[in-house]
Amino acid sequence: MKLFTDRGKSSDLVLVGLSVLLAVTLLQVNATAGIFGMGEYPGGTLKAVFRISEPTSDAPPREYTIKVEPAGDSYDVTEKVSSPGREREDVSTAFGASGGASAGGSRYDEGGSPSMDLSPLSTIDDRNIEIKPNNRILLPDGGRLVTEDEDTIAGLTVVRGTFTHSNYPNQRARFAFTDRDRRDLLLFPAFFELIEDGEVESRIELVEFSYRS
Repeated sequence: MKLFTDRGKSSDLVLVGLSVLLAVTLLQVNATAGIFGMGEYPGGTLKAVFRISEPTSDAPPREYTIKVEPAGDSYDVTEKVSSPGREREDVSTAFGASGGASAGGSRYDEGGSPSMDLSPLSTIDDRNIEIKPNNRILLPDGGRLVTEDEDTIAGLTVVRGTFTHSNYPNQRARFAFTDRDRRDLLLFPAFFELIEDGEVESRIELVEFSYRS
């Protein structure tokens, strides 16, 4: 792995390997592999940039960039988190514990309502369910995915949809799903929103993507 270091006071952090972000954000990643978390890497050169935000807070958006480049028999993986307007000590890689747990298909409670359990979505990849536009998919444990029309995000064709869970009636999650091959290249979905009581609590959106095999 290549190591890059920050010089001086900056709001940009460069992380090496799948370390801090994975540890914080992808809790129980095995439960939602293919939706959150990269699959087995097929080789080639990858760059993906995500914008991460919490619209109900005053925190500025962050941009998370991952680059994967061949290096002989292995790969150099570089992660960068940029948060303009934020002091270095206030930069975090994801949503904090609550949003990170929800992104990983887990639950987290810190005095408020727990974040929605997204683990039923793992069934989509476990059973190789094709995500088609304008469809309803019943999932285990009270989960349901209702898809909408196709769209384009960062040059990729996606199918938008809304996930609900019977145990979390005041929450829902909006997604944009790429095809299975592209999902395995992405750490996050092309688009994700966690909505509680009608307000968007956290959002992830793919803003740049390139891949060369």
